[in-house]
Amino acid sequence: MDLVDSVANDPRHLQGRPVADYHAFLDAVEEALRGSDGASLLRLPSDRPIQVIGDSHGDYASVQRAVRYARAHDPSQRFVGLGDYIDRASRSEPEPTSLPGGSIWNLAFLLAWAARAPDEVILLRGNHEAPRRFPVPSMTFLKELRREVPPREAFSIYSRCLDLCDRLPAAAITENGVFLAHGGIPPPHRWDLGRPSPVDATVLEGLLWSDPIEDYQDRGVGFSYSAEELAGFLRTNGCAVMVKGHAPVHLGRSMHGDRLLTIHTSDLFQEVGHEGILMVEIPTIRAVRSTRDLIVRRLVDGSWRPYAIQHDAPRSRTADPLPDSAERRDRSSAPRVGAP
Repeated sequence: MDLVDSVANDPRHLQGRPVADYHAFLDAVEEALRGSDGASLLRLPSDRPIQVIGDSHGDYASVQRAVRYARAHDPSQRFVGLGDYIDRASRSEPEPTSLPGGSIWNLAFLLAWAARAPDEVILLRGNHEAPRRFPVPSMTFLKELRREVPPREAFSIYSRCLDLCDRLPAAAITENGVFLAHGGIPPPHRWDLGRPSPVDATVLEGLLWSDPIEDYQDRGVGFSYSAEELAGFLRTNGCAVMVKGHAPVHLGRSMHGDRLLTIHTSDLFQEVGHEGILMVEIPTIRAVRSTRDLIVRRLVDGSWRPYAIQHDAPRSRTADPLPDSAERRDRSSAPRVGAP
């Protein structure tokens, strides 16, 4: 069994191994992901359910259960991570007493699966995967590496991991109308993501750092967006619903007229908002028109159980019509997962 397969089975396979093995693992992942250029947007088919996790921040135990849930079906369901796989680590042993290697194992596990099944395991960038573009507070990933490998070797591994993270897409749209991104939306003059354009700082800042106005804090980066602005952005891109992570204040609560749902998949945030370590399933229906069409599950005693999210308002029947799937495909030049 090669290193990628071993880490996909158990990320702690790297624990205590020589630094050369870390580099060999990263070499294999890099080769498997060659050709991925960090495109701003991916288009995902809706021919099978898609399981989506939010911020995990080193909680690799929950992430392993999420991936295994998706892979246990026949055929395997697609799996999407919304970013923030590293930093802040599991709260089971928080600083300053000790700092577990959760970020290392979580990122390694997900990279292994992205290399093993690149059309089925899709990792989006979070703000913690883009510290070179926008500085991130509460970083622990490099600290964790310095405790796991000889400190003089840690930065080279850290830098290579960031190189791989720079290749991850910043957002995705499902064929049946769900927009997936870590934080939010770009400013209004950059709403049309279907136009061919580079991944510039303005778009990336919006996707990774923005918050709905109800959660917004002026952190010197990111933008706030209202319910009306979100509706306009979704309409521009042929979508009806957004699923995001980032700010956990409204975890597990549907907002903005059932257009917006925030989830996290980490023990760090399980008691925030409506509470829970959550995963969302996007079903194979032709058009997702509200968050009520999604299936939400909560991790309880190691099992994913159905979970009823809070809704701000009754489902609207007067929302703007959603373009059909053919029109949505025609409007975007984004690369399509699984396409030849």
